[in-house]
Amino acid sequence: MGQNQAERPVNTASRSSAYAPLMRIFGSSVADQAMLSGANLLIGLILIRYASETQYGYYVLAFNAMMLATTLQGTFINTPLVAMLPTMSDSTRSQWLGSLLHDQRRWAAGAALVSMVVTGIALVTGALPTEAGPICAAAIVLILAALYREYYRGILIMLRRPHPVLAADAVYVVGLIAGGLLATQSPWAATVALLSAAVSAVVGGTLLRRVLGDAVDHRAAPGRLRDIARTGIWAAAGGVIYWLFNQGYSFLTVMTLDVTAVAAVAAARLLLMPVNLLVTGVQKQLMPMAAGWLHEHGARKTLQRLSIFSLALGLGAAVYVAIAWLLRDWIFIDLMHKDFAQRDTLLALWSCIFLIMALREPAMLVSVMRQRFRILAATAGVCSVFALAVSYFCMQAYGAPGAPLGILAGEIAYFIVAIVLALVEVRRDARHDASQSPPSAAPRSASLSGNDSP
Repeated sequence: MGQNQAERPVNTASRSSAYAPLMRIFGSSVADQAMLSGANLLIGLILIRYASETQYGYYVLAFNAMMLATTLQGTFINTPLVAMLPTMSDSTRSQWLGSLLHDQRRWAAGAALVSMVVTGIALVTGALPTEAGPICAAAIVLILAALYREYYRGILIMLRRPHPVLAADAVYVVGLIAGGLLATQSPWAATVALLSAAVSAVVGGTLLRRVLGDAVDHRAAPGRLRDIARTGIWAAAGGVIYWLFNQGYSFLTVMTLDVTAVAAVAAARLLLMPVNLLVTGVQKQLMPMAAGWLHEHGARKTLQRLSIFSLALGLGAAVYVAIAWLLRDWIFIDLMHKDFAQRDTLLALWSCIFLIMALREPAMLVSVMRQRFRILAATAGVCSVFALAVSYFCMQAYGAPGAPLGILAGEIAYFIVAIVLALVEVRRDARHDASQSPPSAAPRSASLSGNDSP
């Protein structure tokens, strides 16, 4: 007995030392995300204030297209690869990473060529205005540069080396902000900002490539992309659904209305991005905690605890929304130097959207930790299509506010389904416990099957 008691402090210390690297990785990841989100917010404010509404609208569209491309690459390659890397030797891993890099470059070059041809046809036929030509060219360059940077960035994240990523991202952010300031001196603000972001991405990607060194075999033969295609295509489909829900409205808005409407909708949304940063940061911290609660206490107590976090997040979001609403005249007129039509309506709708998101995200973790990915992906897909459909018809009737109005409808539907799915997990646990004799003899982990069937 005494010997066991004497060993406990040693075990606790060793456990703490084991968690220390994980906490450093987590802290670097959160700091990196905050830095990138803050830089994007600052660039948006700079361009809104000093550039025309049209130039800012084009910048939003181009940047959202870049986000779609990097999301596709990240989900298609990184999602299956992250599960495979731990089983590989160093030489095998280096060969795989080099082969995938060659495949990535080939597909990116092909997509860029197709994009340039389509852009040229659209300009000749008048489907795109002449002023959009340089912006589209700059957007293609940015997408290629961003894919280059994100490939190496994703590798280092998978290898749990966040500190070089943080350093390279800091260089990228400095270049991004400098480019945004430079863009304000030109009538072609969107083109200059996009090309500056491309240069910053190339510099950041090159730094990451040097850090990796021999970890990537640049002489490896291409072809490994086919080996992960079956898994990657489903992961990429989920990434597209996520993008549609969060960014697809901008392209629907420009097709339904015009590019200045995109600027008005995006400017109102930009004010609420700190709420998104708060929710994302808390969500990353909650995930490992929720996994432990679910394993030890089951779905009911986990949902109860997560509900407390939902209410706290909702309260924090509400406080920020209230402050932004009270300061809206100063923000739009004095800070942004823009007084968009229907800006108050747009701000109110985006506020409701982000409040619902803050309430929903913690509750969704019950289904996420039970690995109900198929039903979650299907739900997100249906809700995103529903949201875009409502946005289209509402924009026909109400103009720019119709875009966030449709997103609000989709978020409400997604919120309801997320709560229902969490309650289904609670009922599943109750049935599982009731089927045991005695009920306490069944381990909680038995219910963590990882499939979508009841």
